[in-house]
Amino acid sequence: MDDKLIEGIRVFAPHANAPSFVKATIVITMNDLFEFIKANPDLVTEYQDKKQIKLQLLESKEGKLYMKPDTYKKSEGAAPEPTYSTDLPF
Repeated sequence: MDDKLIEGIRVFAPHANAPSFVKATIVITMNDLFEFIKANPDLVTEYQDKKQIKLQLLESKEGKLYMKPDTYKKSEGAAPEPTYSTDLPF
């Protein structure tokens, strides 16, 4: 597992007076993030002809929130994705 943290994105726990639906505050420093992506092209994937970087929001043992790249790749021998038929008999 890669322990690389994402530069340019900081995650903070909500303020003590924040409503319960606020789960985190995320600050993105665009120039730092762009430099990080340029320096780590292996983290860039494509979906529907658009470049993207997958992230995971994690919680440390101390309860602090942070983001890391999601580097999970399905193995070649993995079971195929299930298919569902819309041709049901009822």
